[in-house]
Amino acid sequence: MIECKDLIKIYQDEETNIRIPALRGCDLRVYSGEIITIVGPSGSGKTTLVNTLSGMESISSGSVRVSNYLLENMSEIEFNEYRLKMIGIVDQFPERTLFLDGTVLDNLNFTSRLITKDRKQYLDNNKMILERLGILHLEDRQVRHLSGGEMIRTAIASALAKNCPLLLCDEPTGQLDSVNTERVKSLLKQITRDHNVTVVVVTHDPRFQEGVDKTCEILDGRVSTILDVEEQLAYSGKTSFPIKFKSQLDSSSSIRVPDLVLKSLKIDKDIVFELSEDGEVKLTHPLGVTPEQIVLEEIEERRKILTMDPLPKKYFTKKEIVVELKNISKIYTSNGTEVHALSDINLKVKKGEIVFILGPSGSGKTTLVKLITGLEGSTDGEIKIIKEFFSNLTDSEKADFRRNQMGLVSQQGNLHPFLTIDENFYLKDIFSGKRFRARTLDDKVTEQLKRFDILHRMEAFPLEISGGELQRASLAIANNDFPPIVILDEPTANLDSELAGQAMNQIYELHKKTGITFLIATHDINLIQDGIRAIELVDGKINRDGLVVTKSNNEK
Repeated sequence: MIECKDLIKIYQDEETNIRIPALRGCDLRVYSGEIITIVGPSGSGKTTLVNTLSGMESISSGSVRVSNYLLENMSEIEFNEYRLKMIGIVDQFPERTLFLDGTVLDNLNFTSRLITKDRKQYLDNNKMILERLGILHLEDRQVRHLSGGEMIRTAIASALAKNCPLLLCDEPTGQLDSVNTERVKSLLKQITRDHNVTVVVVTHDPRFQEGVDKTCEILDGRVSTILDVEEQLAYSGKTSFPIKFKSQLDSSSSIRVPDLVLKSLKIDKDIVFELSEDGEVKLTHPLGVTPEQIVLEEIEERRKILTMDPLPKKYFTKKEIVVELKNISKIYTSNGTEVHALSDINLKVKKGEIVFILGPSGSGKTTLVKLITGLEGSTDGEIKIIKEFFSNLTDSEKADFRRNQMGLVSQQGNLHPFLTIDENFYLKDIFSGKRFRARTLDDKVTEQLKRFDILHRMEAFPLEISGGELQRASLAIANNDFPPIVILDEPTANLDSELAGQAMNQIYELHKKTGITFLIATHDINLIQDGIRAIELVDGKINRDGLVVTKSNNEK
């Protein structure tokens, strides 16, 4: 189905003539009907590979064949036909591929009408898809009123409704809880089995790497290691020798030694190969260093349930309250139907605390964030922020308040698309009418970019970087100048586990250093340290509000 040979993709800045290689000779083979995950650190080239396979990015060098299409030789008209007939896409930012003012079912029906005129057939099929993904009850809901997780599932449903032979998914479960992640995995496995659809999933989500046909790791724009499902099961967590690895010979007759082998042998530069007369090849350290025993895949112990103690009775006594919600409700109206997104929310946040807002997909987390930031108005109730009756302000007054008092990171990492990452830092000051010296700001920009490990992309535009890089850049900008309140909506959804941990450590350190008040909406309970406050939403209501207590998997 897919064959990439020596695939190279180079981005070039027309003004500075700087060339940035994203794929550096990538070789990949995927067979029809397989489901494969592509993993690798942020910025390794995963999203660029998917964009190339979808025909959205041109090829600098090499060849890519998808079924009978040779992508490097096609015209724009041929690309349009290819994308229509062959490709279904699930973008990590679903707003890019959905009609926000249409309903969930409208989006699926539009996609289906591109390939068939049999209305009854595609209506029945689309409702089946929605039911399998657990969103049939949302069929008449306007897409812009969905939660982040519901929107992701709608994007997946729309791609499946097209019934194409190749489905490309870029971080499809980063914003989903475990229950809905399993739903997505189950449906994708079924369509590969029943309809011979080939599925390529770019992900950092370890929940998605179990039960697929094979996993391909990309490092520095090249395929480094390939594991099929049997090998993953056989070697996961293994600590004793021998451990077997599979790599591949690329089109230039080169092979990359798996990183874990290099780590075990502490190899830096030189490697010794020894070939015996019976054909066995040994790879050793030139100084004869004995390999260290390592785990092929380090399995992080993760919480599956969250234990909380109730807030102490005097938790708010003599404390300055910076956020207060009284009897807040939010009702969306779609096609004459009322949807109660939030009901009778009462909560206080004291100055300088970190509060996590938790709950399954569709529980109301994103809606609550939008109300507190003023991006949407409440139906009933009152919101007070830093002694200001926030809910009574006009939209322009709320915008001024946000600019002066808040840092905000949305799920989409919204930055100005025509400004570079470092230039986006200046927008807040420009709109505030402040006078500033660029040199002073540059020092602060550099500090924040280093803090969130994104300094190397400071001159790139938002659309040129990966989703994980965009999220880290948004975190750096939101925390610049240390605003009194920082609000983060799924801040680590597009980050691999290592970068997510680093980003959260930086947030905890910033909190300790500055006393900023943080509100963080997430589905990942493993981000929360002991003793931190968490508010759990269920069906638009506060189910629990307390301080987190460790309860590891071994204690259950």
